[in-house]
Amino acid sequence: MTTFSPALEQLNVYLFQLINAPAAVSAGMLRVGTFFASDAVALFPLVLLFNWFWRGEEQKKAVLYATLSMLLALAVNIALGMIWQHPRPFMIPVGQHFLYHAANNSFPSDHMSLACAISFSLIARGTLRRQGLALFALSVMVAWARVYMGVHFPLDMMASLGVALVSAALSLRCARAVNTVYAYVYPLYHALFAAGIRKGMMK
Repeated sequence: MTTFSPALEQLNVYLFQLINAPAAVSAGMLRVGTFFASDAVALFPLVLLFNWFWRGEEQKKAVLYATLSMLLALAVNIALGMIWQHPRPFMIPVGQHFLYHAANNSFPSDHMSLACAISFSLIARGTLRRQGLALFALSVMVAWARVYMGVHFPLDMMASLGVALVSAALSLRCARAVNTVYAYVYPLYHALFAAGIRKGMMK
């Protein structure tokens, strides 16, 4: 495991201690923290699935752009993890730890990178901008919660924002690839769910 420069590491720990839950945290706040740190992440793929199954062509393409952005973010995180590994707070140890997590690389956060990659892609495409803004607000809560619960540092989240911005920007440059994938996937989807589409249960 590696660390930042002493000054940056000190800032990272200082910001972490400002956000991290106190030892005497209430049960209610632990439930809130656990929800946003773990459970809320499921809302992101649910939004994509809703737009694929029940919205039109432009929304379906927006889902493909968001999926590509998410895959690019994951690839960047894997590459960063191969060249730079930072311990999680409880591995140092510092602060309080209220959420089980394997003792692996903390930098950057996969949860935050993937959540923001989806959010930024939807915002940038414009078709689902309001949903993207709402998901970004949720991403901020996810970032807060994962620091609050003691499994990430603030700089992990800041790095994830950068990863997501790059991934979303790159995905927008892949219009030809997205259109090609859509031309292949949509007929297959239409064939598999033909009965439901005919009945108006999905689009």
